[in-house]
Amino acid sequence: MQVSGRSRAVEVAELIAQRSQKVGPDTHLGTKQSLCREIGVAPGTLNESLRMLQTQGLITMRTGPGGGVFSAEPDPFVRIGQAMIRVSGDVRSVAQSAVVRNALEPVVVLDAAHHRSEDDLVRLRERMALIEASAGEELGFAHAIWDFHRAIYAAAGNEVLASICRGLLDHIAGHAESVLAKTPAQKQTRIEGHRALLAAIESGDPDAVAEAMELHEEAHR
Repeated sequence: MQVSGRSRAVEVAELIAQRSQKVGPDTHLGTKQSLCREIGVAPGTLNESLRMLQTQGLITMRTGPGGGVFSAEPDPFVRIGQAMIRVSGDVRSVAQSAVVRNALEPVVVLDAAHHRSEDDLVRLRERMALIEASAGEELGFAHAIWDFHRAIYAAAGNEVLASICRGLLDHIAGHAESVLAKTPAQKQTRIEGHRALLAAIESGDPDAVAEAMELHEEAHR
């Protein structure tokens, strides 16, 4: 089987993760040599993929006779927008916080578009640049996006609404341990969605905000 694409290591990781999730924990998925042959990738690419999966707790590695790559009991993951976040602590409260935050997000973005100052726009542009600069990372990319949303909350005129959204986001971010890897194309889609949010807030136009939120939500599907 030949895997192609802009990020071979991420695609191989996703392929092995799918196999790991279809079988029970502690199932032998193959040796490094057999996986390289079967998938059609170089050892260096496979090693990078396996490092991603080990970080995410999806596989374990064993040496010696009978060793190789084994499926692992997956750690708790919660979907935060487009990202799948491995969380620590109270998984249920993090998932519930994400649901409430998603419901309030369109309201607070529209409020920010109505009340933002020039200083707020400068801050949002700076946060947007940080999102773009961190696209080569995983958890760092997620934190940069969360900081962009904190800047939106800071621009809102309704302080109670902004405080609630900020508290929910801080609760989510505080429990995030790692993020499932995304391809460069998926990250670019997220970047474009946040650029649209920034442009809509800059315009102050409610219709532009509604369109930007639709694009933002599309990037999260």
